[in-house]
Amino acid sequence: MKQLMIAVCIALTGCAQLMKGEQQPVKMLDAKQQIYMTSCSGAVENWPDCHGKAKKTCPNGYDETAKSESPVGGKRELTFRCR
Repeated sequence: MKQLMIAVCIALTGCAQLMKGEQQPVKMLDAKQQIYMTSCSGAVENWPDCHGKAKKTCPNGYDETAKSESPVGGKRELTFRCR
């Protein structure tokens, strides 16, 4: 019974980590032009999550420069430039 409880706790901790989309950071690609890239891949995150990260990074708005999505594995990447 004790081992079952430990296994359940570990599983719940893993699920909680998956729900934290902010763990996939925004990366600066070009500091001079303020170009960034973020990923919102997997089953937990989606395009609104990517756009939310862009809004947090660029308080004055942003322009989308590239957007890519892989049909296999749900890999999504958004490249954007702050205004």
